[in-house]
Amino acid sequence: MPFYTVLDRFPGVRVALWRLAEDSETLCGFFPEKSKGVCEKAVRGITAEKRRRERLAARLLLMRLGQTGDIVYDRHGKPGIFDESAHISISHTQGWVVVAVADRPVGIDIETWGKRALKVSERFLGIEEREMLKCDVPDDVATLLWSAKESMFKILGIEGVDFARHLSISPFRYTPSSGKARCFEAEEFRSGQNRHFRIYYICLPDFVLTLAVE
Repeated sequence: MPFYTVLDRFPGVRVALWRLAEDSETLCGFFPEKSKGVCEKAVRGITAEKRRRERLAARLLLMRLGQTGDIVYDRHGKPGIFDESAHISISHTQGWVVVAVADRPVGIDIETWGKRALKVSERFLGIEEREMLKCDVPDDVATLLWSAKESMFKILGIEGVDFARHLSISPFRYTPSSGKARCFEAEEFRSGQNRHFRIYYICLPDFVLTLAVE
């Protein structure tokens, strides 16, 4: 049986998470007989096994959260429900797949811990934001900030977003959440609407999960 969990820790948003170990053939077997067509449609035209697994797991998680309608992708790759009955967001990294379902725009991201975000922090953080890296765990904070901006970017769903110039995170004190959702504020300057977001985050041993809502 697959390992997944449903997280009800975010106001107005349902999140489902999968530790992906199955191959695509096994994943197709998890679809109910009446939904086999959904399985085939989810991976139509996709030949890479990794992408097939991620796409199938995401579709199964969305079904677990009650979203059985067709999933469509816009020209920027942003997923949505065909009948627009709900807003969704999808993310995956190194064997983990996560989806979010809400009645308002939502963006979700999952990132495994590591040093790569800190090494390129000047590319996606402004000068004031980089002050938050002056702490005992700069690797973790950089990973969290990168994930937060990814979740903001997914809500926007537009081109030409410069993470350092257009996405701004307000200073906050980082607290390893140990599975508890914490939050901070952010805003964007690319759409012309100056949209404000609340970013929720959960830290677990393998990864950080961030969720952006307006």
